[in-house]
Amino acid sequence: MLSQDLAAQFLRMYPLKDICWKDIQQCISSLGYEEAQTAQQHILSQTVLHPYAQQFPPTSSYKRLFLKTLISHIEEANVEVSEILYEEYMRLLSDSASPADGFCYRTYNVSSVELPTITLKETCSLISDGTTGMCTWEASHVLAKWCMEEKEKFHKKNVIELGAGLGLTGITVVHTCQPASYTFTDTHASVLKILTENIWNNQNANKPFANIITTPTPSDGWVEGSVFATKYGNTMVKVSRLDWADSMFNFDADVVLAADVVYDNEVTRHLVKLLKIIFSKIPTTDVYVASTLRNPDTYTFFKDLLASEDLHIKVEICRQYQDSPSQPQHSIAILHIVASTLP
Repeated sequence: MLSQDLAAQFLRMYPLKDICWKDIQQCISSLGYEEAQTAQQHILSQTVLHPYAQQFPPTSSYKRLFLKTLISHIEEANVEVSEILYEEYMRLLSDSASPADGFCYRTYNVSSVELPTITLKETCSLISDGTTGMCTWEASHVLAKWCMEEKEKFHKKNVIELGAGLGLTGITVVHTCQPASYTFTDTHASVLKILTENIWNNQNANKPFANIITTPTPSDGWVEGSVFATKYGNTMVKVSRLDWADSMFNFDADVVLAADVVYDNEVTRHLVKLLKIIFSKIPTTDVYVASTLRNPDTYTFFKDLLASEDLHIKVEICRQYQDSPSQPQHSIAILHIVASTLP
């Protein structure tokens, strides 16, 4: 169990100060010499040398610091460190290669029972190529978990996601809720490229660690109306470029999802205008918007703008999210928005 928990934390690039090193020390120090050596080698095989870490690697710096910290704690426990750990650490020290194009991979345990892992290619920076859309934000985690809890709302439905980013929420819904179709939309070409790669990699995750596949992009590039489509289990999955400012929405949607898209008043105006268009096409559409409550004024502006456009907040669900004990706790609100004309 210890190695399984540690594997999940390592593959997610969990903050090292939040890993329970004392448990590892106690476990290894309670073993005889041969068993302790075997245990260390097992930890290495479940972290740095894990098959997922080989195919979808965390950053080299994270791997080096992880091994350095592990070795230090083993030494503190007065246990002889396995030569294999030293050798792998020295190999990593000599490996100065940085992640390709500034990207790494994080493997998330969304649900240990229903959905073991989702692996996402992400940027190593909060802002990359002029957008914040290439890392996974807090509201996506909360919305993904909530969708799993409410899977009947999405089963055999046509679902559209606005500002899908790297795909955590959508891939979770496709895996666990089995919608009839799921359309990921975003506006930035770089985000759409990585999003499509993430969908492809997770779609083929059951295949025995083939080479990472770079998915084809539309022949005309990611312009308005471009679509990449694939069959993902029983769900028709599409990736499409959608610019909210263009006020174009040519999709049939039973349900609309969005996470962490309320952060700027001008963007919010375009979002609410787009929601009006969606409801004008299909008044019975259910819209769920998850927002991290960073700026109360921005969130209040969003709710006031919805009311001014005659859009009704049917339910407001409040959740707390904390990535790890050392990270700040975030308040997340999920709004269920419907057309005011409905009963």
